[in-house]
Amino acid sequence: MILEVLALMKDNVRGKKVFDNIAKTMASRNWYSTQTTAYALLAITKFIGGSGKSDLKYNIVLNGKSESISSTTPIKQTKLSFANSASGNLSITNNGSKKLFVQIQLDGIPLVGDQSSSENDLKLSVKYMNMDGMTIDPAVIEQGTDFIAEVTIANPGVRGHYKEMALTQIFPSGWEIRNTRMDVNESTKLKDKPDYEDFRDDRVYTYFDIDRNKSKTFRILLNASYLGEFYLPTVYCEAMYDHEINAKKAGKWVKVIQAGGELSAN
Repeated sequence: MILEVLALMKDNVRGKKVFDNIAKTMASRNWYSTQTTAYALLAITKFIGGSGKSDLKYNIVLNGKSESISSTTPIKQTKLSFANSASGNLSITNNGSKKLFVQIQLDGIPLVGDQSSSENDLKLSVKYMNMDGMTIDPAVIEQGTDFIAEVTIANPGVRGHYKEMALTQIFPSGWEIRNTRMDVNESTKLKDKPDYEDFRDDRVYTYFDIDRNKSKTFRILLNASYLGEFYLPTVYCEAMYDHEINAKKAGKWVKVIQAGGELSAN
C-alpha cells in the first residue's frame, strides 16, 4: 500500500527503496497469501509503469567518458571503474520511453579520515556524556576521566523492520574501553541491550534488530587513559545484508590532557 501511494505521488526516490524491499521479499522462499501476493504485484506494476517489452536505453558518463548502453533484458549490470581517478563523477541519462531504476553498489569501509556524515533509510546520532548523564565535548578530555559514548539508531519505517543491523564504533588509542560485561555495577549506566556485542581492544561491534518507527540507544563506557592527540574514527551502522540501509557520523581529532592543564608535546 505504501508503494502504491508513492507511485500515485510520483515519489520515485522513496518508492524505489520500497520497491526493492518488496521485490526481495517476493523473490524469497517465504509463503504469502493470495491477497498479499496479488496486492504486491499490483503495486509493483503501478510503480514500474505497467507491462511490455523491457527495452533499456541509457547513457553513462563516468569522469568525462561516455558510454551508450542498450539491452532487451529487464536488468543490465555495468561495472564502474574508478581506478587512478581522484574523483568519481557519474551521470546517467535515460534515453528510453520507460522508467529506469538505477542502483549503485559500493563495497568497502569508510576511510579513517572520512570527514563526511550521511543517512540512508537510517537515522544515527552520537553524543558523549559524563557519568552523570550530562553532555560533554569529546574534543578535549582530562586524563583519568570516565565518560560515556551514546549512539541512537532510529528506523524511519518506510522499509519495514530491520534485521541483522551492525554498529561499528572504533575509538581513539588514547581512550580505553570499559567492558561492562565484567563490571556489573557500571552496567546500570547502559540503555538498550543488543542481541550481541563484541568488545575488542580499540572497538566495539554491536548487533541488533530494530522495528519500524522505533529507535535503540546503545552506550559504551570509556576512560581517557593516555595523554596525546588522537583521531576518533567514523561511527558507522548498516544492515549486514542490505548495504543501502546505512548511516555514519564523521570522525574528528580529540585530545587527552593532564588534569587542570593543556596538552604539551615535545
